[in-house]
Amino acid sequence: MAEAPGRRVMQGLGPRVVTGLGLALGAVALVLAAPLFVLGLVVAGLAVLGMREYLRLALPGASLWEKAAALALAAALPLAALLGGHATAGALGLGLTLCATAAMAGPGQPQEIMDRLLRLGWGLLYVPGLLSSYLLLGGMEQGRLLILFVVVVVVMADSGAYFAGHLLGSRRLAPRLSPGKTLEGLAGGLALAGLAGGVFAHLFLADTPPLAGAGLGLVLAGFSVAGDLLESTLKRASGAKDSGSLLPGHGGLLDRVDGLLVAAPVLLLCRVLWW
Repeated sequence: MAEAPGRRVMQGLGPRVVTGLGLALGAVALVLAAPLFVLGLVVAGLAVLGMREYLRLALPGASLWEKAAALALAAALPLAALLGGHATAGALGLGLTLCATAAMAGPGQPQEIMDRLLRLGWGLLYVPGLLSSYLLLGGMEQGRLLILFVVVVVVMADSGAYFAGHLLGSRRLAPRLSPGKTLEGLAGGLALAGLAGGVFAHLFLADTPPLAGAGLGLVLAGFSVAGDLLESTLKRASGAKDSGSLLPGHGGLLDRVDGLLVAAPVLLLCRVLWW
């Protein structure tokens, strides 16, 4: 007898729910209560863990110099973001130069050096660069609420996509990159993210109408899907199922924050341009 879709959804859900709930509660407490510099230290630590996973996937043969440069810059870039956008831009430019220097110091022909350089530079942009957007958001008016807005919307998008995809999914969204994702799951994730964005704006963001909050929720959810597919591409290119095993039921850190990485800079840009 074929197994019911609802039963398949529940299988393996326990560790995922427990881990997800613990992370959510910890994130809310940290964002609301911790001083910004403490939040910066936490983001720097996450950036180092994420960069380690990235190097394992994208540059497994990295030299000691390349690993040291990548991990040091992963910690330094979020701390620079505590000083504002100008410091972040300067640190990012310096970091890209140091990544190039570390790659050129390694062995190999120019083509190999260029490949390592691009992989290191992209890793700097992808992990600590995008994570730094949360600290830039945190330094703005209502910044802590804006961080929570991103987290709530992306978590709701992920949850809606998970359940809608498992219960109703039949049409593949991107079979070459992530065979498990479906158009039905995408629709479910967008719908729940839009609803969550509207409710959050109504309750907590006095300068954001609920309709605008719902629209932002849809936009951030769409970009979070792109971030999810980007990380899936990275894993498939390296032949890995997960980015790591840090989080029970979720895989590695990048598996959990792939959508969150790209959503924060989108809201940051919207906030700067429209408010």
